[in-house]
Amino acid sequence: MGEPPAVLLINHGSRRPNAATFAHALAAALRREESDRVVRVSFLELGVPTPAQALRRLAREGMTDVRVVPLLFSAGYHYRIDVPAAVDAALESEPGMRVQIAPPLLTETHVDLIAALDARLDEAIWDTAPGGRASSAGHRPDGLVLLAAGSSDLRARAKIIELADAWGRAHELPTEAAFCDLRGDEVRAAVAKLAAGGARRIACGSLFLASGRLLDAAEGAALDAGADAVAGPIGLTPALLGLIHRRCLQPLAAG
Repeated sequence: MGEPPAVLLINHGSRRPNAATFAHALAAALRREESDRVVRVSFLELGVPTPAQALRRLAREGMTDVRVVPLLFSAGYHYRIDVPAAVDAALESEPGMRVQIAPPLLTETHVDLIAALDARLDEAIWDTAPGGRASSAGHRPDGLVLLAAGSSDLRARAKIIELADAWGRAHELPTEAAFCDLRGDEVRAAVAKLAAGGARRIACGSLFLASGRLLDAAEGAALDAGADAVAGPIGLTPALLGLIHRRCLQPLAAG
């Protein structure tokens, strides 16, 4: 058998270095699982290399079969427009490359992402370390809010709402999705809606891969509105690693 396809992770990018740190740590984890697979990182914004630059570099190194894995939860603008445009730009100068784009992370069963959300939420609820939210320790939530980045794409928003609904069903709890911005209005409204329905221990899960300004603003808005605990970003949880690993290995449907 020949070499396995190279993997190019495409991260959104951030002014904060921890976003790049997460992407490179993910790449290192995938390399540890398969030492013979080439895994590289690229950034749509605010980082280098860009996806087109990374693909051209792989071509120069003799990698003609590449699996592109966007680290994006839903098929919003970045997935539908920016990622294919980057691939097309690279193929203009490297027409011999075979590039396949893996689906976004929210197009299959929700089991992995629910497990990742639960792992981080458990840490937040039971955190009794100095400076942590010790008042939340030992109190299971009776309402959940799923914090997610906003999107103008209605289909992308619907996928996130579906995940929030599935998460709530898994715990038999009322659950709201809140699309975050720096103002935090939707976050406050989601917490207030659950509180008006009788929830007294509201916890928030974070559908983010790494921390950043948006998640910081959402956390502050949630706590101001009366949430009891706010989980950190999903990060390198085993459930997320398993999901992304399958994105790298599973054959993609034609077309």
